[in-house]
Amino acid sequence: MIVNDIFSKRQSVATYTIQELSLLIKNGQVNLREVNKLHVRSIKKYILENVLTEQIYVPPMVATVDKLENEKPLELTIIDGNQRLKAFCQIEEMGYRAAKSENEKEMKKGYKLLQFIEDTEVAIQLFEGLTKEEADQLYIDLNTKGKKVALSKRIAFDSRNEMNFITNTILKTNKQLKIAGVEIEKRAIVRPNNKKLLSLSQLRQIVAIFLTGKMIYRVADDHYQTYLEAKDYIKLIHTWFQELFLLYPPERIGDFNESMIANNPLLISMAYYANKGLEKESMDDRKKELVKRMRQLQTVDFNRKNPIWKEFKGTERSGYYYLFNVKENIEMLVTWLQSQGR
Repeated sequence: MIVNDIFSKRQSVATYTIQELSLLIKNGQVNLREVNKLHVRSIKKYILENVLTEQIYVPPMVATVDKLENEKPLELTIIDGNQRLKAFCQIEEMGYRAAKSENEKEMKKGYKLLQFIEDTEVAIQLFEGLTKEEADQLYIDLNTKGKKVALSKRIAFDSRNEMNFITNTILKTNKQLKIAGVEIEKRAIVRPNNKKLLSLSQLRQIVAIFLTGKMIYRVADDHYQTYLEAKDYIKLIHTWFQELFLLYPPERIGDFNESMIANNPLLISMAYYANKGLEKESMDDRKKELVKRMRQLQTVDFNRKNPIWKEFKGTERSGYYYLFNVKENIEMLVTWLQSQGR
């Protein structure tokens, strides 16, 4: 272990096996902060989902020790990484339980998990002699000063997340959507100047509606159960966009000067309307019903000057009517869409 004198505090990096850390914790040699149980659970889920492919990536933890010597310290106070460490220490029991399963896949995962615990080493950045105040400040700096990865990068690079993978595939392959426009650079679309149909996060919302069958009107939840394969969802979403652009041409659908579909709450409502109650249906049945529902909307006047839009909650600014993006309003819009074409 190499110890460096950097700034005013000596520091180093050491690696520990998960078994070593687990034993140190059991012996009371590692001080942990209070942990978030939900966060610990999500880390364990991440490990379980990726242990078979050995694609588990964990950043180094950070700790302070009284004295740095040439040997790695055996008494630590964890500054950053408490949730990760707690999750590591809990997965051993999960591995033993899974290894005893009668399900062959679960049994294989259990043995792989136990091997992971035995063979895997994690890195810890060590600082010598930090006071409690300095340790607390370092924790705050580590968790607030880092730059969050942009949504566009997460969608482009996170191939293991099914929702991101499907969103990225739709973004790259749907030619009509490219014409309609997806705002990638800006987090929000400001109407009426921006004439792109939707933002990247809004496209991900629509993908989430197809995957979950739930009415997602703000943040897409990553915890859901799917009933079809990714390729099937991609086909369904392509079909939905094809039917959408039959209702309004892609060249003008994002122009708020004429198109009410450029009002995102209506677009999200149309996505949910097309999927409501279908999440457990087969691919063919879902596609057939989706097309039927969308074509029932062909009699609707989607021009923004249609007075019907003011029957829903919203606000008028500079001659434009902006629908409120709230659950109650989305429900009203979906109910109204269901009543059309009957």
